Amino acid sequence: MPQTKSGEHYESAHLIERQMILHEARDRMTREGQGTSRITRYRFVTLSRQVGSLGSEIAQEVAGRLGWRAFDREIVDHIAQSAHVRQRLVEQLDEKAQNLIHETVRRVLRMAEGGSFGLEEYHDGLLRTLAGLAAHGEAILVGRGANFALRGHTEGLHVRVVSSDEVRIERLCRRWQLPPSEAARRMCVIDAERANFVRHHFKQDIEATKSYDLIVNTDYITPQQAALAILALI
Repeated sequence: MPQTKSGEHYESAHLIERQMILHEARDRMTREGQGTSRITRYRFVTLSRQVGSLGSEIAQEVAGRLGWRAFDREIVDHIAQSAHVRQRLVEQLDEKAQNLIHETVRRVLRMAEGGSFGLEEYHDGLLRTLAGLAAHGEAILVGRGANFALRGHTEGLHVRVVSSDEVRIERLCRRWQLPPSEAARRMCVIDAERANFVRHHFKQDIEATKSYDLIVNTDYITPQQAALAILALI
């Protein structure tokens, strides 16, 4: 076959050879991986999420694919059980920050119920719960500043899930059955509560990119695609 350009056939043959080698290597890795357990240095994942970003759906998807367990509202249950208090008391402080006066009044009212459970008790219970779940492993820990609480644990992968305000409002309108203006108002309230919660309990900025190993924007990708991105790192 005549050459139209010096080295053209060599480059084409070289490219085909590389593709064949890559294909054979992938087949070999697949064969060797079958029947063996997944090996990973990560024992848990923390997943911080903006409301309306599909973070909870992604957490469930990752947990399902790994055979792990996702902990979201379950964290509240663990705190309540360990502190021997009503779940309602924990829910009132969960992912919310209270000012000092409000907290003092609440504590007095709670003492009338036969016990005292405030921000300090919630903070201690949260740290113990997150540390225990992380130590047990095979857990997806959703929200509640888990990445800040478990900073320094090299066995944890820290993920932040975000999306644009416009996309989030559209999703929340469908979820809450609200008009855009009301959905946007509630979204901003929740965003502020979560940011203030992290600032109060961990003295950190929830939006600081350096605090996460991976940030996923779900404007144009599905929870399944986002889960695959996380699994690629794991």
